[in-house]
Amino acid sequence: MITRLREDPPAVMLIDLERLPSHGREVAVMLRTSKSMRHIPIVFAGGVREKIARVREEIPDGIFTDWAKAVQAVKSAMKNAPAVVAQPVPHMQRYTGSRLSKKLDLKAGMKAVLIGAEEGFLELLGDLPDVEFQARVTAETKLMLWFVRASQEVAHAFEIAGARMLPGCSLWIIYPKKAGRYKVDFNQNDIRVAGIAAGLVDYKICAVDADWSGMKFAKKKVGRR
Repeated sequence: MITRLREDPPAVMLIDLERLPSHGREVAVMLRTSKSMRHIPIVFAGGVREKIARVREEIPDGIFTDWAKAVQAVKSAMKNAPAVVAQPVPHMQRYTGSRLSKKLDLKAGMKAVLIGAEEGFLELLGDLPDVEFQARVTAETKLMLWFVRASQEVAHAFEIAGARMLPGCSLWIIYPKKAGRYKVDFNQNDIRVAGIAAGLVDYKICAVDADWSGMKFAKKKVGRR
């Protein structure tokens, strides 16, 4: 998508803040941090009040509207491009120096399941909030962290997780980096394709350490745009 945008930049970008999981804020930040695309006007449509407030804080030059007035807002944006555009912090930079537990969204009171973890992973997490690591997935599980080292493990992880994850539960697939010390027979795109095939959608990535990365998935919402 980024390549297509750079090759043929649109006159305006219309972003749906009602999609779940939503990548709207990430797309907007990508535009505003790109030298070649930061001039593109952005219109945000829909969304709950809290989400709109977070996006407005990062992209104050955007136009915020509801869907009934979206066409009018797009026309206005095309005629009145912002003279000064926002300069948000790129997403990868905002996590620099963050605790791993924060990057992995481990929160106080959360029940999580850890599968196939690399030796020393818990020590890598450092001082954890009050997280309970369960022996198996239950109705109270909110987060699964699953280490994979081969394509067969990727397929198995999504088969099991897709069947056992309840609404509100998310899944981290933690996999070896391409430039790390482990050699594997799959890549990041293979993980994303396998997740989508299992009815999941990816919405976050992060670096775990020098050898491992993580991609986070949730169950795809049915009946939403």
